[in-house]
Amino acid sequence: MLKIGLLGSGFVANFHMNGYSRLPNVKVVAVGSRSSALKFASEWGIKTTFSGPDFIEKLCKDPDVDVIDVSLPNFLHLKAVQNASDNGKNIIVEKPLSRNSNEAKEIYTSVRNSGVLHAYAENQLFMPHLEKAREIIKSGTLGKLIRIRSREAHFGPHSSWFWNSDLSGGGCLLDMGSHSIEVGRKLMNEEPSEVIGYTSTSIIRRDLTKAEDDSIALVKYPNGSMVVSENSWAAHGGLDLRFEIYGSEGVMFLDVTRETGTRMFIPSSNKNKYYVVEKGESESGWLYPVMDETFLYGYQGELAYFTSCFEKGELPYENIQDGLKINIIIDAIYNSVISKHWELI
Repeated sequence: MLKIGLLGSGFVANFHMNGYSRLPNVKVVAVGSRSSALKFASEWGIKTTFSGPDFIEKLCKDPDVDVIDVSLPNFLHLKAVQNASDNGKNIIVEKPLSRNSNEAKEIYTSVRNSGVLHAYAENQLFMPHLEKAREIIKSGTLGKLIRIRSREAHFGPHSSWFWNSDLSGGGCLLDMGSHSIEVGRKLMNEEPSEVIGYTSTSIIRRDLTKAEDDSIALVKYPNGSMVVSENSWAAHGGLDLRFEIYGSEGVMFLDVTRETGTRMFIPSSNKNKYYVVEKGESESGWLYPVMDETFLYGYQGELAYFTSCFEKGELPYENIQDGLKINIIIDAIYNSVISKHWELI
């Protein structure tokens, strides 16, 4: 039985707990957060809790824990990984790896020097839609990949720390672009060469944040192929998550949250509200329920794969070195916004 210590008790920690609860040989034995560990532990039946200003240090020293799952805000990732590495724990870190490439390099150095196994939790790679796309691309059916276009948009994140760029490291480009840029990199199966980007902060958010709430990034590959990443925290209509994959011999369209195969209409007079989708803005009118978000968003698949690798003593193919590469690419995109030129990676 692989024993997990979960750092964090917020939005993504609940997705991870849903994933772990479906795995037969994995158990979350401890949870740590600054103030809400007891409540979270009660909801999920976790026996051990750590709280207070030193919750990270205390959980990472727990001898009953094999793996540390870092599901904390971006500004705590470096501290958490360093403590886990120092205590010889294998590590899972939520995306983005860190606020910037300098911190990400420190994180990578920490796990490399300690020799622990590590995984970078880029859940979208493990979405069944993307796993099928990778299978089809690998078969050669689509021919040579020419362009991948992705869009992830909604009307803003769920926690206030996202809006503070000192804590988050950036806006929607870092938060959601980290998904699509890594998906594109793995589908292209090579390293990009240069980037250029555009970011803006909408008029409704300029008094709230210095971070961008709308972005477009172009990630170019040496053979001329390109990944186009569109991300927004300023788009009404709930979570919009889709991909277009263009090849020399065919094309694929993946739509995770809008064309779900299920529609329902709820009049505004109906007081019996029902959860429909992550970050949904409305509980009435025409709604499109998403079937099993934990599975469809890839959380179940990534955690099943990571824990299986750890049980076998193997380094997952999606690991902290990949997270470092994404932080480097995104830093280059931010630099291009300032220079208004293509930036080499």
